[in-house]
Amino acid sequence: MRGGLMMARNYTVQTKILRPVADVFDAIVSSDRLGQYFVNNTSGDLTEGTEITWGWDHYGENTIVVRKIIQNELIELVLDSREWEKTQNEAYEVLVIFEFEKLDDGTMLSISEQGWKTDAEGLKGSHDNCSGWTHMAMCLKAYVEHGIDLR
Repeated sequence: MRGGLMMARNYTVQTKILRPVADVFDAIVSSDRLGQYFVNNTSGDLTEGTEITWGWDHYGENTIVVRKIIQNELIELVLDSREWEKTQNEAYEVLVIFEFEKLDDGTMLSISEQGWKTDAEGLKGSHDNCSGWTHMAMCLKAYVEHGIDLR
């Protein structure tokens, strides 16, 4: 807390993937491909302005809103804090940003999350999702580079 104001919790995780940007991008927006390494089920492809439900056998379902997509450059998703942390606390939006940077030998994928409050639930949500997005990035890397499902 600074000056009596609660600061939002933010983080970024990155990984280098030895595949072209278009392939990495498609593996995230395509529901068929996303289900090969990350979620157990999804209600559809990521398209701007849509609400999508992702499901995991071990965790349940979560809804995301696709705020913005720039082909092969950017994906912005909005999460509902209450739904993602399965609490009764007041809900607020959390922003997830996927950025894709073309490298000579592949893609640098950055996943940032912004907006978690710094109360106990917000810190837990931030830490849970940081490890979750790191897991997703590693599973994506194994899938697009080697066709392996790490789950």
